[in-house]
Amino acid sequence: MSHTAVRVPVREAETIVRRRALANGDPLQPQDGSLMAHITVLSPFVAEDQLDDGVIAELERYFADEGQFGYELTGVSRFPGEGPAYLVPEPGSLFRELTQGLCRIFRQFPPYGGRFDDLVPHLSVPLLAGETVDDLRADVEHRLPLEATAFTATLVRVAEHDTRTIASFPFGSTAA
Repeated sequence: MSHTAVRVPVREAETIVRRRALANGDPLQPQDGSLMAHITVLSPFVAEDQLDDGVIAELERYFADEGQFGYELTGVSRFPGEGPAYLVPEPGSLFRELTQGLCRIFRQFPPYGGRFDDLVPHLSVPLLAGETVDDLRADVEHRLPLEATAFTATLVRVAEHDTRTIASFPFGSTAA
């Protein structure tokens, strides 16, 4: 089953994520060569067969009014239970604000379908076979904090063996 999502690509973490995803044979690897490392802003989003010029124009306007911003990936964490491991973006509030802004425009698409009470900005990092979060931490913490810049958002189709970018939206193209 496919869905669309709005993401902020993170080139600064690409080598960490891509190496691990390739080693695991991740079926959601982008088929168009786009970045794998990302922070999700809104997912699931508009069904692909319902995307139209109006939706694309709204996304263009929204991100054109948002300025580029710097942040850091500061640590390794994991969601409760056997949830995904992730890198922590700081300040996380900047990503929450992007999500909240999109949710004001696209009210029918709450983050993660409304499944979670708290929105936790994160950059998912695959664990290798037999690896623990502590192993991941030992592997990447010497590289942290990673300084990063959010300068674009992407609308992507997410599907097994067919993940690809539909459109890109530069931040701040209307900023003075």
